[in-house]
Amino acid sequence: MKILLAAGGTGGHVFPALALAAEATRHGHESVLLGARGGMEERLAAEAAVPFVGVAAGKWDRGRPDPRQAWRAASGLGGAVAAVRRERPDVVVGFGGFASFPGCVGAAMTGTPLVLHEGNAVPGRVTRWFAGRAAWTALVWPEAAARLPRAKRCDVVGYPVRERRVPRAEARARLGLPTVGPVTLVMGGSQGSVALNEAAPGAYRRLAPERRGTVLHATGPDWEGSVRTAVEGLQGYRVVGFVDAALAWSAADLAITRAGVGTLSEAAYHGVPLAMLPLPSAADDHQRHNARAVQAAGGGTLVEQDDAEGLLRAWRSLLDDATRRVASERIATRSPAGAAARLLAGAVRVADGERPEPSSLGAVADGGVR
Repeated sequence: MKILLAAGGTGGHVFPALALAAEATRHGHESVLLGARGGMEERLAAEAAVPFVGVAAGKWDRGRPDPRQAWRAASGLGGAVAAVRRERPDVVVGFGGFASFPGCVGAAMTGTPLVLHEGNAVPGRVTRWFAGRAAWTALVWPEAAARLPRAKRCDVVGYPVRERRVPRAEARARLGLPTVGPVTLVMGGSQGSVALNEAAPGAYRRLAPERRGTVLHATGPDWEGSVRTAVEGLQGYRVVGFVDAALAWSAADLAITRAGVGTLSEAAYHGVPLAMLPLPSAADDHQRHNARAVQAAGGGTLVEQDDAEGLLRAWRSLLDDATRRVASERIATRSPAGAAARLLAGAVRVADGERPEPSSLGAVADGGVR
């Protein structure tokens, strides 16, 4: 069968789409990614060897609305409908975010079965708009269900991550890290985070030297030099511009991160508890809601990005072996293996006109999990 993936805008939307494409290929299905022409999704699709169809798309800035962006999005709808008709997919899977809007409209206008994948604890606007139209809504976390009252059916399937674990000793050896003692990963995404780059070195200096262990700080390529200067003379503080994420998560005991769904899901897959500094400007404040959900589950602590004392307390807490062990067990329940397979299985059933079978993680209906 053919799956049309509607995704773009951020890695949190695009990477699960590409994970689904890879899973579909393994089962003999065909995929094509529909996204914004010239967006990051076009580059990532090419790198993953996934066929790409680009349409015009806008990006709505809630702080400074620009009608021209709305016009760009509207102008891309015709192209999206034409693309769906031309590609004739068996099912469209929308991954949320503004860039998925044209593909979801294309599904609605052509009568193509629609599946939604929602990664955040509080669903985004596109998911809320199309939940009543979609045959199935696949969730990363159960907290989102209560906010989708019009959804026909929801299941918790998890977030498709790159399911690659490396034995801890091997991961640390390959990264040049000590084989004993706690390792804290500081990572603000592939481009880095200025807030984390500034906050983490200061907090590390205030930790007791005999307890603080080693830090692996992925700064982002643009900030490596400045952070390296800031930690000059600090024993145990390793600075890199970019790091292989699977190796880093496999080596880490705890992490200091933002709270995007991809980061939180990778941490959960590897059982790494977190101190989470949500990005204040994230759309719909979704990072804060994500962090609250993880904190409520006992897998980490939400820290405001300008709260130096809060970061220090959270870091000290997770350096305690007993505390960290419990938090690791709890966050690991948030992203079990097999999410891409569960999402594909549900999409195939929708394409065949059948109801998805309840996920092993729990079907969600009427605001609760059963």
